[in-house]
Amino acid sequence: MIAFLEPYYAGSHKYFADNFVKLTGAHLFALKGKHWKWRMHGASVKFADMVKTSGKKFDTIVVSSLTDVALLRSLLIDYNPKIRIITYFHENQLVYPWSEDDRGPEKKKDLHYGFINFTSALLSNAAVFNSEFNRDSFLNALGPFLKSFPDEQLTSKIDEIRKKSFVIYPGIDIPIFERKETNKVPFILWNHRWEYDKNPDEFFKALFNLKDKYDFKIVVCGEEKKNPPEIFNKAKEVLKDRIIHWGFATSRESYLELLKMSDIAPVTANHEFFGLSVLEAAASGVIPIMPQRLTYPELFPPEKFGELFYQTGKLESKLEDVLKNYKTVNINKISERSLSFNWHRLSNRFNSLIDELNI
Repeated sequence: MIAFLEPYYAGSHKYFADNFVKLTGAHLFALKGKHWKWRMHGASVKFADMVKTSGKKFDTIVVSSLTDVALLRSLLIDYNPKIRIITYFHENQLVYPWSEDDRGPEKKKDLHYGFINFTSALLSNAAVFNSEFNRDSFLNALGPFLKSFPDEQLTSKIDEIRKKSFVIYPGIDIPIFERKETNKVPFILWNHRWEYDKNPDEFFKALFNLKDKYDFKIVVCGEEKKNPPEIFNKAKEVLKDRIIHWGFATSRESYLELLKMSDIAPVTANHEFFGLSVLEAAASGVIPIMPQRLTYPELFPPEKFGELFYQTGKLESKLEDVLKNYKTVNINKISERSLSFNWHRLSNRFNSLIDELNI
């Protein structure tokens, strides 16, 4: 019997947990999606109690990467000393860009959370990553990270982790795309979190610079945070006559409708471990314009989709080119690639997860 433990049940973590449970029949234990640093410290204590009092006998536990697996395993020894634990890495704290709000009093990145990721991978039976970029960035960062400590640097453990590291994409849940009529005036989409790491400044500044040269509308959705970057307030004023939608979609259905009405999705993220929102948009008939870095070349191989990429710092010129030619882009080819990540096509992969890991 499988349990799935999600300490941050919101956003992409919730999306993955719900689909994983639906596909595998796992039993879900979840905590609210807030206070991520406290979840990394305290969630394992809470989860151990929940598992023990559930009345169920689990032999396998899948956890997301905001869990302290070393602590969890120690607390479950009396429950099942042979329990198998698989960590699914949505992100890794070794390379995740921290905001100033996350930094400690000395304004330095707190290394403890990266160390929890390290020990969690070490104490898991398998470390599963949501992309090759995520896995490789974690493994490549481990050496310099561990060497930063004064002695007994534990670098010999990297190969141990590497041998039990796997990549399984999370999948998207989007209806099969039906060809739509493109808008006479292009609709430009933002469907990412309203946070610094998604780099909204570059996105909106490109629109500011092009607004007097081209006629376009904007659809701005995505998860809003308590204190979003100031650029959103400025953009709402500067582009007020272009707005079709502004704010978080009230339901999954309304979100999908916003995707279907859009034409172009410029992507400016400074960091992305998978790219769920990009795939959702592309699967719905939107043209993604992506930087040729991070995980995006993994999702859309440049040898087949080179027309979708721009070099760092060249978004504005690329967007201008697409605004001129968006009606001629082969969106069926893009959508077909996106739908290859559909949950239903990946269901066999997840249903056989335990057997494939050979643990």
